[in-house]
Amino acid sequence: MNRRDFSRTALWSAAGTLAAAVVPSLARAAAPLKIGLLAPLSGPLTRVGETNRNCAALAVDEINAGGGLLGRPLQLSVEDTQMSTAVTLQKARQLFMRDDVAMITGMVLPSEREAALQAAKAAGRLVVYPNFDEGRCDPHLLTTGLAVNQRVDPLIAWLMRDGGRTVCAVVSDIGSNRKVLVPELQAAVKRHGGQFLGVYWLPFGTRDYGAVLQQVAGQNPQIVWHSIGDDPVTFVKQYRSFGMTPQLVTDIAHESLSIATTGASTGTIGVSSYFMSLDNPENRDFLTRYTAKYADAHNPRLGQYAVVLPHGENTYAGIRLFVQAAKAAGSVEGARVKAALPDASLDLPRGKTGVSQGGDHVLCLTRIGRALADNRFSLLDSVGPILPRCEG
Repeated sequence: MNRRDFSRTALWSAAGTLAAAVVPSLARAAAPLKIGLLAPLSGPLTRVGETNRNCAALAVDEINAGGGLLGRPLQLSVEDTQMSTAVTLQKARQLFMRDDVAMITGMVLPSEREAALQAAKAAGRLVVYPNFDEGRCDPHLLTTGLAVNQRVDPLIAWLMRDGGRTVCAVVSDIGSNRKVLVPELQAAVKRHGGQFLGVYWLPFGTRDYGAVLQQVAGQNPQIVWHSIGDDPVTFVKQYRSFGMTPQLVTDIAHESLSIATTGASTGTIGVSSYFMSLDNPENRDFLTRYTAKYADAHNPRLGQYAVVLPHGENTYAGIRLFVQAAKAAGSVEGARVKAALPDASLDLPRGKTGVSQGGDHVLCLTRIGRALADNRFSLLDSVGPILPRCEG
């Protein structure tokens, strides 16, 4: 072999070696970046979990259509919490360790959130909790529903301005309700000149509310606040069938519940960050895209649209906010995304939305609405954005 042949052979050999090194690198760069969807996909909260999954998939599709995240397409990894703390912890660990997900979202119950947080801390990643909450703050957590002070005080203030004075509460007996929700409710009623007559605690799984409703009626309140998290449909139906006349108010209010209660929700006043009935371009576009993808015989409709629960819009919002912050941070590492979240701001179906200074909760309008006979909500007031208050 002459010198020229040797040089040519060496050059091609070097080029081949370089190509062999580059190709796997490019393949790794193009590999999907996974988002964990950990939701109750069996049991009483299946409908909520399915909506969270659908809205997460919608967000992922839209982000991928826009180029993905950090040069990689997103992909959902889906697991069922089975409404079990132990199962949620096991599945969260699998998602972080086996699937190397960038974050986890989709949980409904506070106990599911806490289990997922255990795994997130070990992995150095974030949990995005798509429900209203007690004001939980943690370095590994973003909550995309309203904190307790963002929903209780605005609703009580509106009710007291409307002439209400005496309030009873019927509440699911979970720790966050005892520690935060009811004390917040009592303080808000007092602050706005009302009288809190008492609270009735009900364990998860309660289905017969007759005895409690009789006790409430005996107090003769003007307003009854309910936070029945596991079966609000049965509670609302029994409330109406017992002929209860006090104004029913709740922080569990949405069009799906109105449809499920077949008229019993009419007149109920609720507070939320999102109602399907909001009339803005982003919400109409969101509902149109959701309906085109997920409308079927099993999905109820509100007019022309497939029904979306607020938890679903919270899930959609959380993924969108996470992606914007991760792009700004140049990383999906939890601490870096958390640090970038306060600068995130998007026009979402609920309206203009940002994140609090600590990166813990969303900043958006608090909406107060009344359920109508056609299952829509009429907007009574919009308040805020209200700074969330951390409760631990």
